[in-house]
Amino acid sequence: MFSQTDTIKESVLENDVTDKFSASVDIVYPYLWRGLKYYGNKIAFQPSLAYDITDKINVGVWATTNFSNAADAYNEFDWSISYQLTPTVAILLSDYYWPSTKNNDDWEKNPYFDYSEGSAQTLDLSVLLDLSEKGIPIDFQWSTLIGGNDYKYDVNQIRKRAFSSYAEIGYTYSVKKLKLDFRPFIGAAIINGGYYGTDSNGVAGFTFSNVGVNLAKAIKITETFNMPTFIRYTYNDFGIQQFNVNGSITKTVRNFISAGVSLHVM
Repeated sequence: MFSQTDTIKESVLENDVTDKFSASVDIVYPYLWRGLKYYGNKIAFQPSLAYDITDKINVGVWATTNFSNAADAYNEFDWSISYQLTPTVAILLSDYYWPSTKNNDDWEKNPYFDYSEGSAQTLDLSVLLDLSEKGIPIDFQWSTLIGGNDYKYDVNQIRKRAFSSYAEIGYTYSVKKLKLDFRPFIGAAIINGGYYGTDSNGVAGFTFSNVGVNLAKAIKITETFNMPTFIRYTYNDFGIQQFNVNGSITKTVRNFISAGVSLHVM
């Protein structure tokens, strides 16, 4: 929950079209994706809509925005399509588009469908494994960027597609008495052409970008309405570098706390 590829929604078997739709709005602070923090300390609003075409095929759209044109604001619009291969394995294709805000002069304003180097769009192919159907509360994902702005240069300065790849494994332990889900997770950029950041020397490569623990609980509001909430600790080995006026690194922030709620519309 609360990110592009965190959850594949369960398919609905009924023929009623309204049962095949799901919609929600998540409110998070701050927004982190695979351990990467996107821009300023602003609240992010994240609407999503999903539709089950069949009992195996699901399509969806997802967006995040700070409702701000400030230079430190962030917007993104994604679409995705997933196919449930087996009860435990799914394949997901996602398209990420993160256009610049009006007041961000340092970020090129790329049009939609521009997948060139330096653009604001990428294609991500993921394989998702969820063993909870087998009574084992372990989930795993492998995601590789297969299109768009994900390039690297070799020793001869020849541009090549990086195929940056991210892997994550998590274990969910449910405290039934408290109705609390406790999920430690380890996520790393296995192949990183720079998409998942660089170290203090500007060198990309393998990094543990997303290691931490997530606490989730559905807070009961009424007899028929619950509000899913979460609080999460995240460690990113590369972190976020802070600079002084001379451009020198003054601090690297590697530890993050985030939280959010989800409002289910349908």
